Amino acid sequence: LVGLPSPPATLGRHRPPLVMLVLPLVAHAFATPGRSPVLRLPSAASVSGRLDGAQSAATLAEENELLRARVAELEERAESTEGLCELLDDGGGWTSSLRTRASWLLGLLVCQSASSLVLAENESLLLEHPTVIFFMTMLVGAGGNAGNQAAVRIIRGLATGEVDPRPTQRTRSIVSDELLRAAVLAFILVVAGFVRVVAFDATLADAAAISASLFLIVSTSVVLGTLLPLLLQAAKIDAAHASTTIQVVMDVLGVLITCSVAPLVFGALAT
Repeated sequence: LVGLPSPPATLGRHRPPLVMLVLPLVAHAFATPGRSPVLRLPSAASVSGRLDGAQSAATLAEENELLRARVAELEERAESTEGLCELLDDGGGWTSSLRTRASWLLGLLVCQSASSLVLAENESLLLEHPTVIFFMTMLVGAGGNAGNQAAVRIIRGLATGEVDPRPTQRTRSIVSDELLRAAVLAFILVVAGFVRVVAFDATLADAAAISASLFLIVSTSVVLGTLLPLLLQAAKIDAAHASTTIQVVMDVLGVLITCSVAPLVFGALAT
């Protein structure tokens, strides 16, 4: 071969590797005329860049698949909840939501009248223990506040998609956590309520009766406030109505629970 170096004299005694014989031939075949044959191999940076590009392409493909799955999930949720939430501006002006809101509030007003019927049936209890009626607003107010707080959390979760109205594992976990919070919040408010009743110079019997009623009211309110938005959503009713409904429900239930629990406590302490 012309232009190739002659093999060493010791080739017969020490046979070189085959690659040492092939590389000069390849270099000579690809050599530019007038220049010495040089075999150019890809650099380490070039190989690394190609590998990084392949990894980036794989990462982008994976992210695209995740985005497609998320979009499909949101579209499915939008179809399942279509019409359940009232639009703030549907083009009908300030009267667009007036009929819906007025009818709902009128219905709640009628239901709230039931608390006066419960008070009338327990007039003797209130005359014998007037302290109970003094703290009745505290009892029903605490129940309404606790229930409204729980309802707003669930309504916000429904709006953001964090809470699924269907009985999924995530929804069951949220409801279970709210049951634990109901007991803890009720205990905290009972301690504060007991101190407040005693500071009002009431008897320990009155404080015990009011505290027992407060525990049941608050715990029941948190549970109902958690479930009510989910029930309304399942009934194809705007879950936002749960925040006002829980107030009225706890007004009636608060009076009913107090008038039912207080006589039991008074009777137990009297014996």
